Amino acid sequence: MRLFRRRDVRRSVTSLIGQIRPGLPAAALTGGALLREDLGLDSLATVGLAVRLHDELGVDLAALAERAASVLTVDDLVTVLEELTHAAD
Repeated sequence: MRLFRRRDVRRSVTSLIGQIRPGLPAAALTGGALLREDLGLDSLATVGLAVRLHDELGVDLAALAERAASVLTVDDLVTVLEELTHAAD
């Protein structure tokens, strides 16, 4: 497992969401933005995001799936990814 800095995890998350939802204004990608309601990530887009996070950060998909119910916002996702990748300051 590679180690990442917290800001790198956040940058990866916002960049990947922007790629999945290209028409989304950058200002919408706030920490409190709800993935489904505010950003429009449906179940298919969420799976695509998980696969891209696996490719980019090396996140274990099974471990991410176990935590999926607690991931509602961008901040929630960043927190889970920081835990799974052991991100440092």
